[in-house]
Amino acid sequence: MIRVVLVVLLAGMGFLHASPASAQWTQGKAGRVWVKSALFWQRTGQEFDAVGNRRERIDQGTSNSRAIFTDVIVGLHPQLDLWLQIPYLDLAFSSPAQDLRSRGFGDVRAWLRWQPVRLGASTPLALRVGAKAPLGFSPLDVTIVPLGEGQWDLEVFGEVGHSFWPAPVYAELWAGYRARFANATTIKDPGGEYVFLLEGGVNLSTRILLKATLDGFAGRNWIVEGVETSSSRSILSLQLGGGVKVVGPVWVEAGGRYPLAGRTFPAGPQLVLGLSGRLR
Repeated sequence: MIRVVLVVLLAGMGFLHASPASAQWTQGKAGRVWVKSALFWQRTGQEFDAVGNRRERIDQGTSNSRAIFTDVIVGLHPQLDLWLQIPYLDLAFSSPAQDLRSRGFGDVRAWLRWQPVRLGASTPLALRVGAKAPLGFSPLDVTIVPLGEGQWDLEVFGEVGHSFWPAPVYAELWAGYRARFANATTIKDPGGEYVFLLEGGVNLSTRILLKATLDGFAGRNWIVEGVETSSSRSILSLQLGGGVKVVGPVWVEAGGRYPLAGRTFPAGPQLVLGLSGRLR
């Protein structure tokens, strides 16, 4: 159950990727660099059980998860970007039986995003391919909160965005598959996951953005020691947030994310603060 503390951070990453500058447009120029750092926080004692009921944790435990996710996007070509995400995690878990805490860097993710065509001037299409490297500390010890999942992921996403200009409104959709490989240490195959993100936003002015996002994933049953179990994880969340352009290309963002439904997953709300901008 301690590993659940980490799960909610990983599920929140779709929200952290969204930005006033995303919407499937690549950087548009080789050498252009865009950076975002987002502070994530969640404290909860609730969870979705294996059949989807929201309840208090049966061990009376509370997770207190804080993290800084730093995304760096580098333009390699007008139609090709390299994305890199590095998380620093501060994860704590407390219950009547124990109090645990871990700090350090987590699993690192990298993607290539290619924008091959546009359906007109305002509807770009993109393909994203990436991997998660298990660099976070992930010991086989139930008394330690892990900083990584201990296994590799491969991801493929199709992305489409549309600007409704001259109306100051945009929409975007991501949909894809995350292949999650077996963890040799725990002898567990966590199963692949279908992932999606649907977002819409409106610019109230050239400096103020509001957005709403529906995102989630659904995974297949886990396989442990070669035997398929009845356990799997899924989540559906609503995100509400916005951003303010404070100076030059720099944006400050804030938002909240509320889980609507899920299975074998933390159920508490999450808060995010972000700072983003183009460096060159």
